[in-house]
Amino acid sequence: MSMSTSILRPVVMPPELIGHPAPCDLFNASGVLLLRAGALIVHGRRDPSQPLRFLCPAAFAARISHAHPARELSRIAASLADISERIARNAHVSASELRELARDLLEVWLLDADACLGFARLGRFARSSVRHAIHVALLALESGSASGLPSQNLTTLAGAALSMNLPRFALHDEMFDLSGAPDDAQRRSIGEHPIESARLLRRLGKDYEDWVPAVICHHENVDGSGYPGGLRGASIPLTARILRVADTLAARLSGRKARAPVYWNLNHAGDASLLTRHVFGADLARMDKSLVNQLMRALGPFPPGSLVRLSNRELAVVTRRRFGSASQPRQVVAIADTFGRPLEAPMFRATGPGLLAIRAYAQDESGRHHAHNWGRAWGYEL
Repeated sequence: MSMSTSILRPVVMPPELIGHPAPCDLFNASGVLLLRAGALIVHGRRDPSQPLRFLCPAAFAARISHAHPARELSRIAASLADISERIARNAHVSASELRELARDLLEVWLLDADACLGFARLGRFARSSVRHAIHVALLALESGSASGLPSQNLTTLAGAALSMNLPRFALHDEMFDLSGAPDDAQRRSIGEHPIESARLLRRLGKDYEDWVPAVICHHENVDGSGYPGGLRGASIPLTARILRVADTLAARLSGRKARAPVYWNLNHAGDASLLTRHVFGADLARMDKSLVNQLMRALGPFPPGSLVRLSNRELAVVTRRRFGSASQPRQVVAIADTFGRPLEAPMFRATGPGLLAIRAYAQDESGRHHAHNWGRAWGYEL
């Protein structure tokens, strides 16, 4: 079947449309046409309670779904920041708030993982600590899903990522803006934060006990060099090893004042091992390499949210991965012309043999486009 040449976004088919003609062309997760507009939508699954998920042209998607991942992540970020501020002043935090945020994050990631990952990298957040927590949670969900973890464990991963630094968000913000090395007090606080976070979860109630092993061990290293327990290898819970990898990758991609971000390198894009060593550097020896490789395979050589320079000199953003392929991303959207001027509307650009080519990564240009409405690049608000 044919492939789409327009911006696609995912939708969950409302039950009332099943058994009726499709309102537009519908595609699978790889962008391959499944149903033409007007063809009958049939559930075709053994379990009718499972939702039908399709990709459809963005221009039609709003008629089917009002979902908006960028707005939902912004709401989750605001709620997480508010919880952090209440914790800092010893105000009340209900026992259910964090778990509800974790479930909300899992739900929006299940709807559109590519848009979530892209917005976590490119979107505007008031606090670096909040952005980092959400980015780590999304990367952990990618890794946990690739590991075959069930939904309950994915909620645990997301929640542990959101809460692992929660009592020390202010310290994280300080470290992000710090030019030099941390002082003695900051070092002590850094070393104590896994235990402090676990203590907070236990104070909130027994419902968070399943998050504690991941939180308290998220800085343990497989070679025994981590903290607070100096654990090694398989003695570190799987969830904590996943968080360790996700935490490191999110920190590498965002950088901070004293350390420039590490971006994907086009020269290494065709060699997974070279790309992994380029991104993780010396940290690779301290982490579970199987989980590192698994996450890198899931993201691919062109992760969602990567800014790239095309052969026609336009600036574009990678919006959809091509799963199982290291050649080209599935969907690339131009956002600025050859002179750097924002396009009136994002434009789908076909890449591949005989088409436009990706000439370079251009993530360092993200600062010039910080006010861009990134939701539109993924087909929202068109």
